[in-house]
Amino acid sequence: MIEREVLTVEEIEVSKLIPAVDALRAAGWRIIQILGVSGADHIELNYSFGLGMQHRILRLMVAPEAEVPSITSVFLGAYLYENEIRDLFGVKIERIAVDWLGKVYDPVEGKAFSKITVIATSSEGGPR
Repeated sequence: MIEREVLTVEEIEVSKLIPAVDALRAAGWRIIQILGVSGADHIELNYSFGLGMQHRILRLMVAPEAEVPSITSVFLGAYLYENEIRDLFGVKIERIAVDWLGKVYDPVEGKAFSKITVIATSSEGGPR
């Protein structure tokens, strides 16, 4: 019998993040990634976990000024995702185990993904 991939997305509150992540770890789940997305008035954080062919996402919708606890006490490897999200989106993540103090990307001005400007150039170096 072939196990089918199952995707579950659960929106949770910030206060329930650590207990939910701790329960997943205890059940044998592994962290896959943490994705940040800027919304008009919020930041969406998607914490993805895997177990076999199952995929589970814990989704937080937080105000830009909200504080979010680090999950590095449960999954140490999350430190890079959390440092990156802080640098790129300005999310205040508390107590990251390996804290790069805002120097993962070191954006020149504010939050790197708050506004993006892309200029395409030709292979000769001038604008297309």
